[in-house]
Amino acid sequence: MQVRPLDGFDRRSFCQIVALGAIAAIPRIVRSASVDPLNNFFSEVRTLHAAFHQSVLTEDLQSIDESAGELWLSRPGRFRWNYGSPLEQVVVADGRQLWVYDPGLEQAVVRNQDEVLGDTPAGLLAGNTDPSLSYLVEALGNQEGIDWIAIYPKKADAAFAQIQFGFESGSLRMLQMLDPLQQITRIRFSDVEVNLSVPSGKFSLVLPEGTDIIREDNG
Repeated sequence: MQVRPLDGFDRRSFCQIVALGAIAAIPRIVRSASVDPLNNFFSEVRTLHAAFHQSVLTEDLQSIDESAGELWLSRPGRFRWNYGSPLEQVVVADGRQLWVYDPGLEQAVVRNQDEVLGDTPAGLLAGNTDPSLSYLVEALGNQEGIDWIAIYPKKADAAFAQIQFGFESGSLRMLQMLDPLQQITRIRFSDVEVNLSVPSGKFSLVLPEGTDIIREDNG
């Protein structure tokens, strides 16, 4: 049985924090799951390092884009997504600014982090606040060893309609999201390491000379 995904930005859309729209439901099977893995993830995980594989799928689960890379996360508010294949891109949140660097274009865009992230999936992932304070939380069940938990925003104007977290033995393994075009984004994490020291330099960019910097942060 296939997992029914939940979100739909492509690789670039996710990194640049495009808002989400409609939702799709994952099958409820096997047994009910508790929300403890989600609670633990936000209360106990201070840093995270993982490889990831991101797929963008159509509504009928046909793949239209594949990408892979590496993630570093340090709460609160700092992360780095390195996309290596097929199109290199680096997205860094340093706590004040959000940088999106495209080596192929020799261009970096800088935005105010709080203004851009706000109530978005990327902002949520990098935060350390109990999701139940701002979202409705539902345990969806266990599918093939993955405990699925969904969160729904309480505000009508929120940046997304639903995000599903998949945990295996308490460790984050998947995120699933759906966009208004019914495209699905599925992110699989592997080699997950938590609460290890992450050098502060991971959350800053050293840009090659000649890089065009486009500032949208009023800085």
